[in-house]
Order: sequence, then structure tokens, then C-alpha cells
Amino acid sequence: MELIQLTIDGQSVEVPVGTTVLEAARHAGVYIPVLCHHPDLPPAKASLPVPVVYQGERSVENAASGQGYQGCGLCVVEVAGKADLVGSCDTEAIQGMVVTTDSDRVKQQRREKLVPILARHRHACLTCAQQEGCSRSQCSSNVPENERCCTRFGHCELQAVVNWVGISDHTPKWKPTGLPILDREPLFTRDYNLCIGCTRCVRVCKELRGIEAIGYVHNAGGMIEVGSLGLNLADSGCKFCTACVEVCPTGALSDKQVRAGKREEDIVPCRTACPINIDIPAYLRLVAQGSNEQALAVIREKVPLPGVLGRVCIHPCEANCRRGQVNE
Repeated sequence: MELIQLTIDGQSVEVPVGTTVLEAARHAGVYIPVLCHHPDLPPAKASLPVPVVYQGERSVENAASGQGYQGCGLCVVEVAGKADLVGSCDTEAIQGMVVTTDSDRVKQQRREKLVPILARHRHACLTCAQQEGCSRSQCSSNVPENERCCTRFGHCELQAVVNWVGISDHTPKWKPTGLPILDREPLFTRDYNLCIGCTRCVRVCKELRGIEAIGYVHNAGGMIEVGSLGLNLADSGCKFCTACVEVCPTGALSDKQVRAGKREEDIVPCRTACPINIDIPAYLRLVAQGSNEQALAVIREKVPLPGVLGRVCIHPCEANCRRGQVNE
């Protein structure tokens, strides 16, 4: 494997050829804020809009045909010898490159890029004096209920990015949008009022899961809007795998019936229900792939005599499976 050396914030970093500046920074332990980028997903700029999306009964047509998503712009850095700042997520590291991630110029542009993002997402929680340790049960600042913190408060990527970058003085107060909150579908809720149009959910659905039940458009105001390709998720072909929930950086997508501190127990209740805690999703996935021997190996990690215990098992995993909310 051919390696190259570059310098990031005065630190010498060695990475394989083909590594992006963002990946190199992470390798060196240097934080660069991102919202559209995700390490398990293809680049945001590679995705294209669809003709129309649906948000419940609301439909939004694409108003900018041929124009793709330009990204959040938060990962910009300075590269010696280049006049303009560059996006670290799609800039390949080269031998001898000198990168600066925390100059005043970089910080200023990141704050400016946050302005339109915060303008479409309620952010009273980000400037609240009680941001640390708020119980969310009441608001001492008398913020209207529909503008208060969402359920992701304290575990929100947007909150972490804003705390790092800072809020520009030009950031407008959020105006309630009254967009749909879809909570009648199984397993998860989608609150379009909290969506920042990062397209992560679109890319994980299409590129990682191969389903493409959701897409995005440019609305008449030039903003990205995400929605299902059909009138509802079921009609769009959604498998309710909840991969979109896992990559959402805000509270726009949230799991139903997941308790604080008990996420694993509630997300994978079949394994919790099993008396010996077999990794049931793992062996079912392997069976589906035709890897029966590997599936049996997963079972044998916990069960020394699977043939015997299998005959007396009362299969509580089936009764507790979350898929029961979707189908049989």
C-alpha cells in the first residue's frame, strides 16, 4: 500500500493514497465538523434530485432540474497554495499538502454556512442558558412549546457542530414551519420541521440498502426538501429497516418506543428476550445470505447443544420482534 505524508494543523500525518483530507484529519484525531457527510455513505454531491417527493399529503416538485446537492459546506479547510477554501470531504490528500482546519477564515465561513441550516431548524436549545442538564419537562426561558428542544437534545449532531463552530450574529430566529409530523408508520417517526436537508437518509436508503423509497428535491426557494417517492413509505417500497434513523444528524427521524439508556434492548428486543442472549439478527442475516455454517457458528457461540435446546425453546424472540409492527 502506497503511503503519502501531509501536514494538518502542524501535525505530520501518513495515510494511504486516495484518502480524503477529511479522512486524514480523522486519522490524526483532528475534528472537522460535518453534517451531510457520513463515513458509511457515498459523497453527498454524488446524489441527484427526483421529480417530486411527498411529505404526508404535501407534495413538493423539484424546481432545479439537473442541479445536484452541493453539500453542507461545513468541512471547509485551507490548503497552502490554494486561494479558495476547499471541502475536505471531497478533496484528495496529496504528498506534501499543508492543511489548516482552524484559521479565522475557516471558522468564519463555517459560521456563515450554518446560518441557512439553523434558519430552517428550531435552535432555541442551542442558545439556552440551561443547555447543560435541561430536563425538557419545563422551560425557564418561556420558549413556545413548538420551538423547544427535540428528543435528541444532548445527543444531536447539529448541536455538537454548532457548539464547535459557533452561531453567527446574522442567524435569524426560527419561524415555525408547520410541516407534517408522520407518526402513523411503524417503528419510527419523521418530523419534517427538524429536517435540515442533509440527504443522509436518501443516500443510505438508495446506496446502502438498495431500496430508494425516499428522495430529495430543490424547492422554489432553493432549499433541499426530503420526502417519500410515493404517497406513503409503504407505497414507496420502504422496508422499515430504520437505517435512515441511524444516520440522521438531527431529530427529524427518531425511533419509536426506545427508552433512554436502553437503546440496544429496545432496538433489538429479540436478543434481549432470548434467555441466553443469542445474536438472532446476525444468524438470520447469514441464513438469508445462504451462509448456513456461519449462522450455526453464531448460535454455537452461546449454545453448546443447539439441537437439544432448540427443541425445548419457546421462541420468545418471535413474540418480541419489532418487525411484528410491520408484518408477520
